[in-house]
Amino acid sequence: MSAADVVVLGAGVAGLAAAERLGATGRRVLVLEARDRVGGRIHTVDDPGLAYPVELGAEFIHGRPPELLELIRELGLTLEAVPPRTLPNELVGTAPLSDIRSSLATLLRGDTGPDRPVADLVRERGSLLGRPGELQAVVQYLESFHAADLGRLGTRTLAENELAEDVQGDELHRVREGYGALVRRLAARCSGAGVVIRLGAAATGLAWRPGQVRVMVSNQDGRAEEVSARRAVVALPLPVLKRLVGADGTATLEPVPPAWGHALATLHMGPAHRVVLGFDARWWAPDGGDGPGFVRGDREAFPVWWTALPSRAPVLTGWVGGPRAAALTGRGEAVLLRAALDSLASVFGRDVGELRSRSRLAYGHDWSADPWTGGAYSYGGVGAGEARVSLGRPIEDTLFLAGEALAGSGENATVHGALASGRRAARQVLEAA
Repeated sequence: MSAADVVVLGAGVAGLAAAERLGATGRRVLVLEARDRVGGRIHTVDDPGLAYPVELGAEFIHGRPPELLELIRELGLTLEAVPPRTLPNELVGTAPLSDIRSSLATLLRGDTGPDRPVADLVRERGSLLGRPGELQAVVQYLESFHAADLGRLGTRTLAENELAEDVQGDELHRVREGYGALVRRLAARCSGAGVVIRLGAAATGLAWRPGQVRVMVSNQDGRAEEVSARRAVVALPLPVLKRLVGADGTATLEPVPPAWGHALATLHMGPAHRVVLGFDARWWAPDGGDGPGFVRGDREAFPVWWTALPSRAPVLTGWVGGPRAAALTGRGEAVLLRAALDSLASVFGRDVGELRSRSRLAYGHDWSADPWTGGAYSYGGVGAGEARVSLGRPIEDTLFLAGEALAGSGENATVHGALASGRRAARQVLEAA
């Protein structure tokens, strides 16, 4: 049995952020990660034939979140502005996102009643959106951007998310070196602070009492062991956390804190798929100029596409979220890539055979079918605000939760939300010591 002051479950941004802060204070910290890499839903592929980081998970920095921007600076990484996503001449089909957000504000304005499903809001106030196709564009945006079932997405959560975008701004940036460089450097900083990070170590059970935690671990070589610590920071994706507390009827956490089950039931994980396609040349910019930044279609399996700008890499990324993404979940990478290429041809009005012949690389990852994730990112249902406050409270100064799903102030589903939640959990551990 190995021992530590604090055991951290999960080496995504939240887990690494907590571990780094705790290790810097001299605590003995052990991070257990089921995958063979750090980063969680940050997954950057460095393709040898492409001088551009291929992002299969998180890619953008939304607005200007100060904690994340400061971390990027500290780690010696480069913040790169992404061209505006709302230029009408870059869009196909539906209205610009700026117009959609204005339409959404119309729906939310004056909705002062209790928290309820967004589907009810759309049904009761949709007539306020009178332009042809306006309501359909809003629904498609909500389902895709939030990866949400509108029958579950809560109106208060939606209002918080919209307010957060207003406060932070809707500008987009990337890490030029790739988000993978950020998590690798953050992990190196953890190691420099004495934190031990163990990959291929899946937590299969957790038993606790005040001041003591025992974690059952299955290692990738098939060896089982037990890890003990005084405290645990649980920084697992929402579906994995739900399995831990027995949402599927078989809890592996003993005992389950009474408040957790009901609170977790108000939070949901959304399905989304992205594919990255590389070509022999930037055929979408035949004049050698910038070409479009973001392009949207309508009813395609992958209706949203963006380019690598400001990089001139010959790469396009396709995106789908929500119910349309759910229809593709678990069908395999070949199906995803075929649907993406068909969609790309439809959105740009090109021959699919020509695009297939010009294709040089293709990547995709089904996050919903991934056993260590179970979805792309979270969204809040009715009552999610109160649930996040409840889940953010330490249990007997022994159990502490972190992760993007628990981030408040409309920052769920973001890297900066995960970062803030991990640092909050570290502060709580230090206050309990």
